[in-house]
Amino acid sequence: MEIAKQDRRIRKTKKALREGLAKLLSEKNIQNITVKELTDKADIHRSTFYANFHDIYDLYSHMEDTVIQEIKDIASVDFAFKTKIFFEKLLNYINDNKQVARLFFKQNISFSEQLTTLLRDACLDCWRKEYNIQSTPEEMDYYVQHALSGAIGIIGMWVSDDFKYPMEKLVVMLADIDSNFGKFISMV
Repeated sequence: MEIAKQDRRIRKTKKALREGLAKLLSEKNIQNITVKELTDKADIHRSTFYANFHDIYDLYSHMEDTVIQEIKDIASVDFAFKTKIFFEKLLNYINDNKQVARLFFKQNISFSEQLTTLLRDACLDCWRKEYNIQSTPEEMDYYVQHALSGAIGIIGMWVSDDFKYPMEKLVVMLADIDSNFGKFISMV
């Protein structure tokens, strides 16, 4: 029981640090953020910070890895024929982590590239199942690149616009766009 309690406290601490850093990064560059400033913002003792991270850059790297892993967990579910459910889960995750989403979806090319790579295989697997394709023709690589670039761009626009567009409508839009790729995939 004690381990679960400790794990919950550690998760809560790391979340407070991630959110604090994301907030500070919306105000200034990472090189201008001090550990003291961050721990004050997150209401965490400095020794607790150093028990978990070497420095601000280590925390930033941890944040990026965590977001990528959590999105990977969402994408690892078999969403064949259920793209609307996938987009609901993805957008709910982003909506629940607004501060961090603002940080990574706004002009973070490295994150965008990692996200595209991560979702590429999941998307190809889904399309192979949906359209009963045994191998991956070269054209599908181009279609998946276009689909992911568009979806990530739309999500980035939603985040940049401070989540004003209704999420439910955005889910339908992304699912509709994805379903229209079937016309092209069936010709491959």
